[in-house]
Amino acid sequence: MKRILVVTVFLIGAILNGFGQSQKNDLKLIISALPLFGSSDSFDSGINGIVLKPSIGYYISEKTSIDLNFSYASLNNLRVGNINSYYNSFAFIPSVRNNFVNKEKLRVFAEFGFGFGTIKYDADDSNFRTYQHEQLSGGISVLTIGIGGNYYFNDRFGLEVIIPYISSRNITSENKNSLYAGVGPTIGLTYKLN
Repeated sequence: MKRILVVTVFLIGAILNGFGQSQKNDLKLIISALPLFGSSDSFDSGINGIVLKPSIGYYISEKTSIDLNFSYASLNNLRVGNINSYYNSFAFIPSVRNNFVNKEKLRVFAEFGFGFGTIKYDADDSNFRTYQHEQLSGGISVLTIGIGGNYYFNDRFGLEVIIPYISSRNITSENKNSLYAGVGPTIGLTYKLN
């Protein structure tokens, strides 16, 4: 039994000390998407929209990167003043990502990001557009915190999965504060540029 335990500990140590996938000064490009799960004041629970999130990241150390995320979100099934509505938003979210497992094929990380953007509400039928749509449109803040991982198929190309908690708030309208709060499982492709 002791021998099995020693061999198991040795193998785990060898696996955890493998070659690192990410190196200082590496540059990566990620294109990902996530369905918006959750609930808010003006929409039901479930999948209500989608976010497209291209980003670029730069490794400041072997395990830590600074990422610049650009996002486009579209949320449907909204009711604004009893009118079927939707919104589209754009945001810029800088984030810090730290790999606590950094292997040749597999990386596991935690990330935190905060940024700003803009949102525009509109009626499904433009004939029913109201002043309230304009009042709700404006600036937003976005906070993300989550864990995830990358699996690399070769030296440059891999799959990325993140499970973040996302909180998005309207910062220019007094009528509505919380736009979205919930988990947004993200799946994407990553490509190492250098």
